[in-house]
Amino acid sequence: MNKYLKNILYIGSLLLCLISHTAFCQRYINGCIIDSDDGRPIPSATVFFSNTTMGTTTDLKGNYKLKIPGEGSCTLTVSHVGYQSVVKEIEPGRSSVEFNVAMQLQELDEVAISAGVRFRQRDINLFWKTILGKKPSGRTIRATNSDKVYYFYNPQTKILKVTCWEPIQILNYETGYYIHFILNYFLHDYNTGISQWNYQYVFTELDPTNLRQKDIWDKNRERVYDVSITKFIKSLYNNSLYNDGFALASITPNTDPRMLAQFKLVSLENILSPNLVENSKTFDLKKENVILFCYGRPINNYDLEMLQRGVGKGLYENFLLGDSIQIFSDGSFSNQLHMSPVNLSNTLLGLCMKLPIDYLPKKICIR
Repeated sequence: MNKYLKNILYIGSLLLCLISHTAFCQRYINGCIIDSDDGRPIPSATVFFSNTTMGTTTDLKGNYKLKIPGEGSCTLTVSHVGYQSVVKEIEPGRSSVEFNVAMQLQELDEVAISAGVRFRQRDINLFWKTILGKKPSGRTIRATNSDKVYYFYNPQTKILKVTCWEPIQILNYETGYYIHFILNYFLHDYNTGISQWNYQYVFTELDPTNLRQKDIWDKNRERVYDVSITKFIKSLYNNSLYNDGFALASITPNTDPRMLAQFKLVSLENILSPNLVENSKTFDLKKENVILFCYGRPINNYDLEMLQRGVGKGLYENFLLGDSIQIFSDGSFSNQLHMSPVNLSNTLLGLCMKLPIDYLPKKICIR
């Protein structure tokens, strides 16, 4: 009897340690949102962590409180119609954070002043194809307030500027998400064909109308997750890239004119190293120009052979640009990781290929 009692007490002590560790790691951010001119609290301001499902609104006194997600850095956004959005990077750590904001009124710019000009359909199509990842449709993905977006094309510089005075409301009918989208800026240079944009967004799950729709959404979410950056970071951390459907390669000089390109598989030993920070690793992109190949299924030796010969390819291919990136086991990371598609018609950058970082497929949850 004493033996059983000791076992029970031992198990109980382990559970208490686990609970206390979880509570210790739990971080929150809280604060008050006010008007910068008169100091009055701003109720119903939207506060969220970008690329998650974690958001809230301020109460009548302008107060808010949110759990800080993940182990890496994350981006907090505060927005309200008529005010300039505020963005703050929350660094990794163990302490909770207080962040108070004095919001400033939205300033009119050249686009607002020129709101009466006739928009070019070419500019409209380019913007939505870039942001959404595909042509807007009521069957796939679309914005419900696209009329609030303004386009300003400068014929002298051939530069397109796009702005929106309020959050863009987007519905993804393929994965079942409503996306609250804050556009900071969008620029496209028709001289070079290069687009630059910056935004923050938060997800809210839609309610399926029936079990069939729920099943379709589950399958589409798993399909997107299988080629997502979140899964790639987890696979990189766990050294399971090939099994999870990812390969990293660099372009090598082409010695065979019959081949379009030659690739050299990147050794993780050259670009990945343990970090002094607990439970993290350093992903160093300074040493090589790296291309990420996403297959959406386990990669076999034949795939790798074809890839190195320049005749194989994944479902998606993207250049990875950045510096030293701190990665964590939950798929989060610190510092900037930029992506550029190898093929502009086949990109992971659009919202149609985005999921919240806190999403987990059912096949993982069941385990």
